[in-house]
Amino acid sequence: MIIKSFQKLIYISVAVIFSTQITIAQEMKMENHKHHQMNTSSKNIFLSMMDTMMIEMDAVPVTSIPDYDFMAQMIPHHMGAIEMAKYEISHGKNEEMIQLAKSILAEQTSDIQTMKLLISQLPNNAPKADKSFDKAMLQSMTVMMDNMPPNDKLTDIDNAFAMVMIPHHQAAIEMAIPLVQHSTNKQVITFAKQLISAEQIEIEQMKAFINKK
Repeated sequence: MIIKSFQKLIYISVAVIFSTQITIAQEMKMENHKHHQMNTSSKNIFLSMMDTMMIEMDAVPVTSIPDYDFMAQMIPHHMGAIEMAKYEISHGKNEEMIQLAKSILAEQTSDIQTMKLLISQLPNNAPKADKSFDKAMLQSMTVMMDNMPPNDKLTDIDNAFAMVMIPHHQAAIEMAIPLVQHSTNKQVITFAKQLISAEQIEIEQMKAFINKK
């Protein structure tokens, strides 16, 4: 009888411990989930989109062939701008920035199609560039992320769109300049020069918008 009572006590104790462990695990899981949500929601949406864009760009293999590397990197770079533009169109309040976002969406969607076509037409024996090209491309991304505005300054959606898009556009220009210097493909050079011109115009528009605030 004593043995049975002792066994019963052990079973109850084990059940209590097991139940407590489950409760603690569930609470920890919920706390981690809340913490993750807080970390995710606390960062500005445009900065989060830039982080995603950088992951996509980092996944692109480097070949040291200027024409290919420039366009293969610029495609996800443009896709980042497209995602930001779509968000501004849906959630922005300022008509000027919404219209600019629509222009960016249309232009960069077209640019991606152009770049995909140009990549498909590149010769198999395209010449490689020296390390200065790779260095310039990498430097453009480093400078872009260094020039991103601090998260706590991005409280207004339209202003945030412009403040994040400016260094994004500037990086595209900084990527295109060494391409023009190293490429021998006239079509790709023409495209890069047009990109520089278009991005610079939009940068000036966004700077003017921010200065009016």
